[in-house]
Amino acid sequence: MPSKTSKINKDPTSEGRRSVMESLKNPSRIDHVSINKALKNSPSIKDIVSKCLEFSISIDFVDEKKMNLLSHTGKHQGVLAHLVSEGYFPENQFWENLSLDKLDIRVLVLDGIQDPQNFGAISRSALALGIDSIVIPKKRSVGITPGSIRASAGAVQNINIIKISNISNFLTKLKKYDFWILGLKSGSNKSVRDHKFSPKVCIVLGSEHEGISKNVEKQIDIFVEIPIRGTKIESLNASVAASIVMYELDKR
Repeated sequence: MPSKTSKINKDPTSEGRRSVMESLKNPSRIDHVSINKALKNSPSIKDIVSKCLEFSISIDFVDEKKMNLLSHTGKHQGVLAHLVSEGYFPENQFWENLSLDKLDIRVLVLDGIQDPQNFGAISRSALALGIDSIVIPKKRSVGITPGSIRASAGAVQNINIIKISNISNFLTKLKKYDFWILGLKSGSNKSVRDHKFSPKVCIVLGSEHEGISKNVEKQIDIFVEIPIRGTKIESLNASVAASIVMYELDKR
């Protein structure tokens, strides 16, 4: 069972009305805010909501029981801000950057990669092959660790890595910015070599053992596979597969 300290480090929060207002002075450090829905009409809470709207920070209105579960201190006063973990790129900043009308954007979503060596190798290839951002889920995924930093030879610290709560919701929102969602899946019968990549593209790679999860699959526009010659090899290592797809994208 993880210690309270490790939980705080993994999901740091700012708790209490005064603390949250102070944290809002640096909005790029805030992922989202949770508020007790029974207190949303309180004047001080309304001020916090107003600030969140000003900075396009998402708000979750939850009940008292959920607030207590989210709190690390038990002194949340009905509001807490979920902070961006050290080394990660703020999700709200990612969406803000998309609004700048950049035409050529490449996003890599890793749906449950758990091996630090794979994550580090993928990050290094992504940095070399022009990927703008790597997106990972907050649960059931490796992230920025000493092991992944070593495996990437420091590349992990030089590319935008974003932790999100729900990949399916992220992809749904991404489509509103004219992205095509491409999934790597064996048996799809369409070679990645034959695919014509769009200027705004998101590549989704599944976990080492289970592949892309069912809920995420529903959001994917097209599946491709890497052709494998002969019958002695059934699949490729996740980092190798990711590198091949990113190379094909970089060739276009």
